[in-house]
Amino acid sequence: IDDSTQPLSAVLVGCGGISRAWLDAVPAIPGLTISGFVDIDPTAAAHRAAEYGWDRAVVGTDLGKVLAQTRPDIVFDCAIPEAHLPVTLVALEHGCHVLGEKPLAASMAEARQLVEAAERAGRIFAVMQNRRYDANIRRLVAFLQSGAIGAITTVNADFFIGAHFGGFRDVMPHVLLLDMAIHTFDAARLLTAADPLA
Repeated sequence: IDDSTQPLSAVLVGCGGISRAWLDAVPAIPGLTISGFVDIDPTAAAHRAAEYGWDRAVVGTDLGKVLAQTRPDIVFDCAIPEAHLPVTLVALEHGCHVLGEKPLAASMAEARQLVEAAERAGRIFAVMQNRRYDANIRRLVAFLQSGAIGAITTVNADFFIGAHFGGFRDVMPHVLLLDMAIHTFDAARLLTAADPLA
């Protein structure tokens, strides 16, 4: 996306609870419109479009058809994790940039497939990592970069949360690792300025 002042059109895929957070952010982005809503439940897509006042948006269950009809710049992938691979591949095939929910993919093989597909398409494919913008984490990064305590040699993290959140997460394997610890891993990447090796 070359010019931050140009109008952008987006299609939102996955109209569950997390889609509200994404749609709440839309007014803060000048020129961004939501041209379509896609969900396996057409009622959920129609409800979300109406709830946010996008009456002219195309609503459907078939992402390819909605993309062909709306021709957006970007797809917001708020679908369940198992759908990230097909949603992203279809979006890239239609020439769209993709900004999605975590986790990036169900496996490293799928993650590599998606990155390679984005590179072939010449499109941006990014996964939301909102906690790296938390004010406390940003202060810690600045403190570490100041060199006040020297080089980082070890990073440890603990979190305590129940493993049952309801919905798709109750059947998701390794839910705490894939759906929650990803925030901790990303914070570690930010603090250490290192990329994962596996």
